[in-house]
Amino acid sequence: MRTLIALLLMASPALAQDQTRSFYDRDGSFAGSTNNHRDGTTSAYDRHGSFAGSSIRNSDGTTSFYDRNGHFTGSSVNTSPNNGPRR
Repeated sequence: MRTLIALLLMASPALAQDQTRSFYDRDGSFAGSTNNHRDGTTSAYDRHGSFAGSSIRNSDGTTSFYDRNGHFTGSSVNTSPNNGPRR
């Protein structure tokens, strides 16, 4: 479950702000959702609608992850090569 939540949160910062996105498991069952907020944070909810954690995109390009109790659980950074500006 922790891996699913991390994947949900990692996918979310690239989405438009103030957007809700639903996620489904490989069997097509609802697995959870994320809400992106204007302040750059993303909240994740499990399949039952309970708050599961959050993430925030930092100014240095990293993303920090927090569990449902607000404790820091880790971070990620995009290591893909920069292919120049997007058009």
